[in-house]
Amino acid sequence: MAKKPKIGIALGSGGARGLAHAGVLQVLEEAGIRADIVAGTSMGSIVGALYAQSPDPDWIWDKLKIYVSNKDFADYWAPFVPKDEMEAQSTQARLSGVFDFMQRKMIAVKTVTRPWIQEREKLLNPLGAAFGPLRFEDLPIPMAAVALDLVSGRPVVATSGPLVEGLYASCAIPAVFPPVRRDGMIIVDGGGPFRVPVETCRALGADFVIAVDIPAFEESTFNTGLDMILRSNTIARQRLNEFVCAQADFVIRPQVTEFHWADFGAGDACRARGLAEARKELKHLRGLLRWRRNPRYHMKMKVKRLLRMHLD
Repeated sequence: MAKKPKIGIALGSGGARGLAHAGVLQVLEEAGIRADIVAGTSMGSIVGALYAQSPDPDWIWDKLKIYVSNKDFADYWAPFVPKDEMEAQSTQARLSGVFDFMQRKMIAVKTVTRPWIQEREKLLNPLGAAFGPLRFEDLPIPMAAVALDLVSGRPVVATSGPLVEGLYASCAIPAVFPPVRRDGMIIVDGGGPFRVPVETCRALGADFVIAVDIPAFEESTFNTGLDMILRSNTIARQRLNEFVCAQADFVIRPQVTEFHWADFGAGDACRARGLAEARKELKHLRGLLRWRRNPRYHMKMKVKRLLRMHLD
């Protein structure tokens, strides 16, 4: 048998839906499939950093529950989640619905009149509580957090230095949190063009990349021009993401489109979807990994390379 390929896991962005990563990682760990390299974008970077610190599924989930239950963190994201009108049966519920509606409208106004609507501490403090003074160099498994430079349009990949700073940059949603300004760059959440960091895993030396792609939340109503612009932008990003994920060796897509990206109360359900999808795909993944260790595979690839060189 050929030597085991170096496995990279690329964990995509997705907000609260990204908690499905915890379920996927649990199935992989139970199956003895452990990453040699991990890269993450936005929520994927947070889950990836926990995995790189300790691949124990129970420990990862306990840490994530503490992170998303931070009161300031949870209260801040709640107004982004649309409320079901059918829930508003009582007077108290209707009043609460009006309050939430006004909060969402206020958020919408703020995003077009200010460069950001929340101070960095709202994100930095929960990250600091979760990871403390750890540095990327302290992690037992090499890990990268991927962000975007708005000036050049290029990825900003953090693999060294304070872990919290790299995670903040990867999670700093444009217009919501202040960007990181460094060396002429304006660095924000990488979830637009670099939603699933497959290329980063390859660049760090992975031979076999497992991409965990969190599907986008599917809006079903388009009442304003802004709704239509945002939906058009979402479709463009999805098309780019399909191309990126096609470069991975294996893709797992938890079925979480029904959950809103800011609904951290749906964490258990998202994790369960990750578990279910990974278990469904596990047999295929194991078979592919066995084939990659087979000498015949390597002979086949060697012949392909020689033919390509000859044709060139």
